[in-house]
Amino acid sequence: MFRKARGFAMPVVIALIVVFATILCTALLTLSSAQHVGFGLDIQGARAYYAARAGIEWGMFHVLQPGFAGCGGINGKAVAFGGNLAGFRAELTCQGVAHREGGVDVTVFAITSTACNAGACLPANPPAGYVERQLRASITQ
Repeated sequence: MFRKARGFAMPVVIALIVVFATILCTALLTLSSAQHVGFGLDIQGARAYYAARAGIEWGMFHVLQPGFAGCGGINGKAVAFGGNLAGFRAELTCQGVAHREGGVDVTVFAITSTACNAGACLPANPPAGYVERQLRASITQ
């Protein structure tokens, strides 16, 4: 007289599996995307470090050049790069302090190089993907 309902739970189970698989795939894609963005920023950070280091070396070379006016020759200068550092710039500041040490006049130059991948470093509202590294070095002449 009455028949038993068979297979009623099967469509519900299939629907739940599809929903959970969709949620899992979405979570994995979001995680993967975040990791790729983070990895890209890590690479950009390393490039910014090397741009700042190149700026320091450029500043040291010019500070020690005869007739280059010490810090006056590099203070406020920006160095743009090509090749692997294309898109990066290093902005330099320099302070020189002269003193006498053991009867010899000595000048200590403190050079700061701030490298970034924007038109100007230290912006008030940095764009997405902005990276910056700052290095300081002292050199005695």
